[in-house]
Amino acid sequence: MVEVKFIYDGRDIIIKCDKNQKMKDICISLSNKINIEFNSLVFLYGGGILKFEKTFEELTKENKINIIVYKNENEEICPKCGRILNNEIINEIILSNNNINSSLNGIKYQIEFIISDIKNKVYLNYINSQLKNINILIDNINDNIKKMINKLNVIKFTGGSNMKLNNNNIKLNNNDNKKEEMLKNEIICIYNKQKKEIKILHDYTKNMDKWSDKEKKSYIEGKNNINDKNIDIYINDKKIKFNYKYESNEKGDIQIKFVFNKLLTSTNHMFYGCTSLKSINLSSFNATNVEDMFYIFYGCYSLQSINLSSFITNNVNNMGGMFSGCSSLKSINLSSFNTTNVKNMSYMFTRCSSLQLINLSSFNTINVINMSGMFSGCSSLKSINLSSFNTTNVNNMSYMLYGCSSLKSINLSSFNTINVINMSGMFNECSSLKSINLSSFNTTNVKNMSYMFYGCSSLKKENVKINNNGKKILDEIN
Repeated sequence: MVEVKFIYDGRDIIIKCDKNQKMKDICISLSNKINIEFNSLVFLYGGGILKFEKTFEELTKENKINIIVYKNENEEICPKCGRILNNEIINEIILSNNNINSSLNGIKYQIEFIISDIKNKVYLNYINSQLKNINILIDNINDNIKKMINKLNVIKFTGGSNMKLNNNNIKLNNNDNKKEEMLKNEIICIYNKQKKEIKILHDYTKNMDKWSDKEKKSYIEGKNNINDKNIDIYINDKKIKFNYKYESNEKGDIQIKFVFNKLLTSTNHMFYGCTSLKSINLSSFNATNVEDMFYIFYGCYSLQSINLSSFITNNVNNMGGMFSGCSSLKSINLSSFNTTNVKNMSYMFTRCSSLQLINLSSFNTINVINMSGMFSGCSSLKSINLSSFNTTNVNNMSYMLYGCSSLKSINLSSFNTINVINMSGMFNECSSLKSINLSSFNTTNVKNMSYMFYGCSSLKKENVKINNNGKKILDEIN
């Protein structure tokens, strides 16, 4: 047995567990013990949000780890370290206590977190806003804290900016000319301007009469984020009046920069139907608070390159239709994506007909419910490895790989389909597929398998591997 020490509300709570136990289960044990709902707690470990899908052994080789727990209530100050819980951004820390060994443990963890963030180049976009309003008032600082302060003082930001910390305050060098680069919160796009007027942002003019309340809410939240109060627009570095379209007589490629004045919570439909968009760089965009990315690049059929290298998706729950219709994209690097909280991946890559390479090994799909049409129309994909997918909670896989006509191999060995209800058209028109291993499939609860293998002209029954719970599958072939 090993131990997890949870630091919560000024006290230490020990939970004993097995090394192979998932961190989520261990954290639920803690929430039961303190009688607070799991979803209303924030768990921090190793400089960031705890990865619930990991086991104890995957996190550390030690026999004991420490996890800081906060109650997720806006403007509530954690009594352990003074962190104000407002969108997980520190606004102020005031610590004034002679009892270094107990009450000031929190500052030790806080400095460790900041060091980790800088070293790992995480949240650099707003690290200044984390530090700007921090004031540390400490009567006595022990040797361990002093060592960490010295360690923090020698770390340099990208671009040469130094951060200075002492026992009175934390400052950034005022003479650093490149400080502003670190604080960017912007998206840079290249558009090809052939017509007098081009759409540069989605204008949110839609008839929502038949939409569900959930769809309306999501759409309106996106609209409220993307407006003249929150975004400044620059054409070739010249600021223009906010508009969803741009009109001029110039021709050729133009650079459009969107500078954000706040952390957005939704990018729903943001570049929907921007058919002149050629490339987009999101490496300086702070997506930390974004929860909804539904249809963000839908219909951007001229988009050829996209930079997502620093994209933070920790809080995103909806990626439905995200790249739908991006028919010029040949590859997408999604290695930075954290999909732990995503529930909807339906039609995420649908009609990405030029997509030849996609690496989804970093995807955590434990909470995904809907994968319908996820890769439908990806007609250039010759192989796809989904072995990292956890489909335990998925109930809809209909038309998931529909029209993947170049697909010759697919790894579905990890698929758990016990909760899937709909598999209709799942492999429809996968005309190059000659064999498939579905031995992990359990079709006990599947209600609709119609057209599952329709158009799979190269696939024969003898080349389909199933188990005893998947006998219904063979009936759908030929």
